[in-house]
Amino acid sequence: MVGLYIHIPFCISKCKYCDFYRIAPFHLSEVDRFLLAFKEELKTLPAGFAPTTVFVGGGTPTSLSEKSLKELLQILSESINFSNCIEFSCEANPGTLTPEKCALLQEAGINRISMGVQSFNNKSLKMLGRIHTRKDAEIAFDQLRSAGFKNINIDLLQSLPGTSLEETLKDCRAALELNPEHLSSYNLIYEPNTPLTRQRDAGNIQEIDEDDEADRYFAVKDLFEKAGYEQYEISNFCKPSFQSLHNELYWKGDEYMGCGPSAHSHWGGRRFGNVENLEQYCLRLESKKSPRDFSETLPPEKKAREVLVMQLRMLEGVNLKSFEQQTGYSIKNLYGTTLNELKEMGLILQNTETIRLAPNALFISNTVFSALV
Repeated sequence: MVGLYIHIPFCISKCKYCDFYRIAPFHLSEVDRFLLAFKEELKTLPAGFAPTTVFVGGGTPTSLSEKSLKELLQILSESINFSNCIEFSCEANPGTLTPEKCALLQEAGINRISMGVQSFNNKSLKMLGRIHTRKDAEIAFDQLRSAGFKNINIDLLQSLPGTSLEETLKDCRAALELNPEHLSSYNLIYEPNTPLTRQRDAGNIQEIDEDDEADRYFAVKDLFEKAGYEQYEISNFCKPSFQSLHNELYWKGDEYMGCGPSAHSHWGGRRFGNVENLEQYCLRLESKKSPRDFSETLPPEKKAREVLVMQLRMLEGVNLKSFEQQTGYSIKNLYGTTLNELKEMGLILQNTETIRLAPNALFISNTVFSALV
């Protein structure tokens, strides 16, 4: 599979935990200039490029006005070969969706929406700096259904400061009541230089301890699985056949292109990324220059190790034969005694065909991954 990621760098306001590149608040003139530059960047996609998945993220794509969103979708329609596209996704914030925007997304051929709810607790939403309420999220979900969307993901954050295990599960039950096709539940990460991290460091909020986080992780996993959702990746659950194909592309080590400021690509054995600055991004494309800020060629062994770690995120694990065909390395020769040590510790399970994370290692997967990179 081949993917295309599109970064829309605009938000109504900056959430306190987020470290993605975004501009908030923003002006219409900035959007207009970005769209012109973005259209130029799409012209530089590889010859014959026809992605199987397209993901419009950010930022907040739905923070654009109806007029600007329509223009963005028109640019995509005119610039991208969708003949091979199976999954066309767009991120959405409940506080920025309207029936008109839902209709625009549906009419453009988008067939999957990933809605960043994060919590159904209004107190937690305020603490995170979200612009919506629980009611807004419920209304936005209904609007998406009314527009005809039959593949909706809800993003949740667990282990929020000031909440209990029961409050975490209450969030999850509220999401289940909406009956989405897909659920993502992530532990809150305190990224450097974000307002939430500064609040923690100042002692204004208290981080949930690791044992409590683990209890919540497995409680959420159990709740979702009992509700009929299959866990197919460390933090992702879905109804049958509703896996995120775009995310699977990343986890399986396939190739993708990224467009927009700060977007990253992995193509032709190279990894490269665009400048993380809207002004510079636009200036470079207006001058017919590349918006790329860095480029590197991964040594084959490093690439093989990255592929293994990413594939281990999926609960189906890594097929030994397929891995060797994809990377040119056998897992046994690549890791030697390290793999045996992880198996003896009960962190890795292996049979004649596959290796995978042991169930008890899902929450501490980073410990396993650091040993394998």
